[in-house]
Amino acid sequence: MVDFIKRICIALALATFLGLLFISTTTSFAETKEVVPEELVESLIWPTVGEITDTYGTRWGKHYGIDIAAPEGTTVVTIADGIVSRSYYSDTYGNVVFVEHDNGLETVYAHLHKRKVEEGQAITEGEKIGTVGTTGRSSGNHLHFEVHNGNWNIEKSESIDPFLVLSQEPEYMYASLGEDSPYGQDWKQREIVSVMSPERDETLIHNRSNGETIEVTVQAGDTLWSLASKLGVSVNELKEWNGLTGDVIKVDDVLVVVQMENVHIIQSGETLTSIATNYGITAKEIIEQNQLESDMIVPGQTIVIN
Repeated sequence: MVDFIKRICIALALATFLGLLFISTTTSFAETKEVVPEELVESLIWPTVGEITDTYGTRWGKHYGIDIAAPEGTTVVTIADGIVSRSYYSDTYGNVVFVEHDNGLETVYAHLHKRKVEEGQAITEGEKIGTVGTTGRSSGNHLHFEVHNGNWNIEKSESIDPFLVLSQEPEYMYASLGEDSPYGQDWKQREIVSVMSPERDETLIHNRSNGETIEVTVQAGDTLWSLASKLGVSVNELKEWNGLTGDVIKVDDVLVVVQMENVHIIQSGETLTSIATNYGITAKEIIEQNQLESDMIVPGQTIVIN
């Protein structure tokens, strides 16, 4: 019973994730010149579980990461294999850990309550490096998380939007829970993750072949990830419809989007049971149609309703 309640609380902690994701930014990710290898795009696990309270590029373009609010002591893990390049106390970052990864990125985990690793230590994907806190220049318990395409520098000129490399798969978002994750540990067996399984991508693209086409103009701050989530489609669909080979889009680009009525975007507070009732079907049918492994869903997740 305690474990069940814990999982429900975790799910509720993510309830505002999608709504807060679209906070207006002054530094446009769509305009960034930084490009990471395609195999890293949306392929990495999340450093902790919590509520997104600030995004990349806010505060007049001076916020170089994302903030994930969570209770003090919440586990923080490294998002990929690497070496701890720094582990110390900073007046601004508080307890902070820097990790240089084998994939060429360097990540920063700031405002930690406690640090669990030392400089020079080799660590592996999903390994605990600290806990959420509010040390340094912080107004509440949260993890300030940065990703740099190369080494961190004082100007933070190599910083990129963490959403570019963090996966949208639920098990990747809950990876820091380890064995307590309601989604299991499937992420350990995968090399690269996509928004949906290849089977679901093909199904959705086929189902949308007779849908209505609309055009969407890319705005400052838009990414393929954010647009896909907002429009209820997958990143792969956007790329296929528009002949895109990469993931970089520019402000004022016009993207073609095919809309269908049988796609539902999970909203805060919804359950499979409530959704099934609204559509006049059963939760079991939704699970089967979408090849879901359980009845756990998160806000922003896209499902097909037939």
